Amino acid sequence: MLELFNRYKDAGKISEALMVGRNMFNRNPDNAEFFDAYYSYLCTLAETLPSFSDRSHFAEQASVALAFYTENAILTESVVSDITAYQFRLDNICGEIDNIQQEKTEKETKEIEHHNSECLKNLYALKNKLQRVSNQVEFDVILAQIGQVDAEIIKDNFTHEQSDSYNALTKDHTELISSKMRELEYKKNIVYNKQAADSFAKAFNQFRNNEGKYKNQTQLFSLVSTTLFAYDVSRLFNETLIYYNHVYSYIFSKLDDDGKLAITRFSIECERKLR
Repeated sequence: MLELFNRYKDAGKISEALMVGRNMFNRNPDNAEFFDAYYSYLCTLAETLPSFSDRSHFAEQASVALAFYTENAILTESVVSDITAYQFRLDNICGEIDNIQQEKTEKETKEIEHHNSECLKNLYALKNKLQRVSNQVEFDVILAQIGQVDAEIIKDNFTHEQSDSYNALTKDHTELISSKMRELEYKKNIVYNKQAADSFAKAFNQFRNNEGKYKNQTQLFSLVSTTLFAYDVSRLFNETLIYYNHVYSYIFSKLDDDGKLAITRFSIECERKLR
C-alpha cells in the first residue's frame, strides 16, 4: 500500500494519494513508516499549495493525524523525539499560516478603510454639488449618485472616525435634501403661479371683451376650462388667489342664473394642470 501511495504522490494525484495514505495510516495507526509518509505529505501540501484555505485544511488534517498517531504509537524515547520533531514542523507551518492570515487580514482591512475613505470623500463632494443644484433634473441625478456611493460603503468595517464622519454626513444630507426639495418646489410653484396669473388675465380679458359670446355655455366652458379652472388653487400663492377670486367674481357677476350654475359645475369638473 505504501508503494501505491508513493506512486500517486509522485504522479501529482493528490486526491488519490490522500485516499490511500489515509486508509493506510488508519489501518495501521502505530506504524511509524506509514504515519511518516502520510503526515509528511500532508505537511508538504500545507507548506506549498497556493490556496490559503487548502493549506489551512491540510495543516488541520496533519494535526489530527499526529494526535491519532501519538495515541496509538508504541512510545519509546526515539518515538517521542520523532513526535516532538513532527509537532515542531507543524507548529512552524501553522505559525506561517497564521502570519499570512494576519497579513492578509491587515491588508484587506487597510484596503477597505481606504475604500471607505474614498467613498466618504465622494459623499462630501456630492454634498457640495447638492448645495448648488438649481433644478429637479440635477437634484435627481445627485440623489442617485449619493445612493450609489452609499451602497458601495462597507459600513461594518468603519473606523470610529469614519463612523462619526458618515453619521454627520447622513444628517447633513437629510437636512440639505429636505431644504432643496422645498426650494425646488417653491421654484416650480413660482412658475406655476406665473402661468396661472397669465391664464386668469386671459380669461378676464377675453370675457370682458366679448361678454355676449360667453352666454353660450359651450363657449364659456371652452374659456374657463383652459384658463380659470385649469390650475390647482392649493398651489396658488395668496396674491394669485386674490387675482383669481377677482376674475371669477367678475365673470360670475355677469352671468345669468343658468350661466352661474354652469360655471359652478365647470369649476368642479374641470381637470387641473399638475405642472
